[in-house]
Amino acid sequence: MFEVDNFISFHDLTPDGTFIWTSPSVTAILGYEPEEIEGVPAYDVMHKDDIAYCRVTHQENVLNDMVGTQIVVRFKHKDGSYVPCMCIFSVCYDYIVTCSTVIDTAQEA
Repeated sequence: MFEVDNFISFHDLTPDGTFIWTSPSVTAILGYEPEEIEGVPAYDVMHKDDIAYCRVTHQENVLNDMVGTQIVVRFKHKDGSYVPCMCIFSVCYDYIVTCSTVIDTAQEA
């Protein structure tokens, strides 16, 4: 059996990057049911220290219609802990499509 280690999400192009849709695997990774996180600004579930650079990256990507940008973000799990993820996202028409994969920070140290 495979361990779920990523989820897909669609975000709007507003400065908040609101979750429009998430794959069901978000539950295994962050503890939220998809309908709990849809409609929530992305920054509401990020570590406060990650928000500033994520906002800048988000703005640059929307303005320049970029594809394949990678960033590391710590998402807040429903239980209050943080889950580090490598996020690869692309602007696609009126959405940002993101694949967020859990990373093992112990291996990177």
